[in-house]
Amino acid sequence: MNDTVSLVNIFNLFIYSDKKTVRISRHLVFWIVDIINWLVVVASRGAAMPEIYVFLCGFPFIVVTAYVIMYYLIPRYAATSDLNKLLIYIGLSLLVLGVGMRLLKYFVLFPLLWPENLATYVVLSPGRIVAEIFSSLGVIAIAIVIKLIKNKTRLENENEQLMREKREAELSFLKAQMHPHFLFNTLNTLYAEAVRQSDRRSERVVLHLSSLLRFILEECTQPLITLEKEIKVIQDYIALEQLRHGSRLKVSFHHHLSDASAMLSPLLLLPFIENSFKHSLASMPGTVEINISLQASGSKLTLQVENDCNSVDIDFGHQGVGIYNIRKQLDLLFRKNYELHTTHERNKYRIRLEIPLNIEASAGESVHRGVPHLEPVLT
Repeated sequence: MNDTVSLVNIFNLFIYSDKKTVRISRHLVFWIVDIINWLVVVASRGAAMPEIYVFLCGFPFIVVTAYVIMYYLIPRYAATSDLNKLLIYIGLSLLVLGVGMRLLKYFVLFPLLWPENLATYVVLSPGRIVAEIFSSLGVIAIAIVIKLIKNKTRLENENEQLMREKREAELSFLKAQMHPHFLFNTLNTLYAEAVRQSDRRSERVVLHLSSLLRFILEECTQPLITLEKEIKVIQDYIALEQLRHGSRLKVSFHHHLSDASAMLSPLLLLPFIENSFKHSLASMPGTVEINISLQASGSKLTLQVENDCNSVDIDFGHQGVGIYNIRKQLDLLFRKNYELHTTHERNKYRIRLEIPLNIEASAGESVHRGVPHLEPVLT
């Protein structure tokens, strides 16, 4: 049983690894297996050596055509859902392959192998060109199928991992597991008592805390929420921290949104805000200043956070489970289609995050995962 599991793990590592050496090995294995398979088939027919030479000389044309389709055509046109253009250009690529094979035979192979037949060779015979295409189409089709299966499996695995990371972030933020009905009943009791006693401070604490916890328990189960809701939870968090620390804390939060109904993953921005409060208050005595700016323009969202910080050993990328999880969420959601920059100088710590927004999802049309990254076949 253990041996079987080990073999499965080795196979998965070979198929899905992004290491350059492993990727090159996958490509080589695929093409070598195809060559061996073809040689076995023609050997069973008793083919002569010239036929083998023709295949081996024309094989690079097949490889180049496959990579043009996988590296260029599919990423460019499938990502924009322009399937008509994709099919047209794939057809043209195959036509170029067929014509190229005919020209190779006429100018190179026939003069070397069958010079006596060169005079009767028709280069642009439509039937022969179609035959050349169909003789090469099998391996290209197999490559496409492998790519689709692999990408589908990888996407499913990433979605599962993203849900696990999101759950960890929710639990980390909650700090405890509480039954929601009991929790809100308790908060309602506290709020009613604060109103009866005319305790405005306690009343505000309970209101903001209730809003935060309701967001965690209800909104975080959704794959996407509106930007307006994410801003509301940030405002509740800031209000709680200001009530807690009083005049010691000076916070400015400015936001400019071209479309507050744009969608993003929940709890994507709040950990950056929480991180700035934690390190400022822990490292600086006296008054602490935190400036937060959030701008959404078109399909891009920019978050900038600047906070006082006296510690020289802060490393944003390795502080706390929540921040570690949020980096992994960014990688899963956007691949390389986001920017995260941090600087620390003169007792100021700055974070700048740029992510793409999903405008279409606000109308219920799609779920955003950043710009699709369609990898080449067998990668």
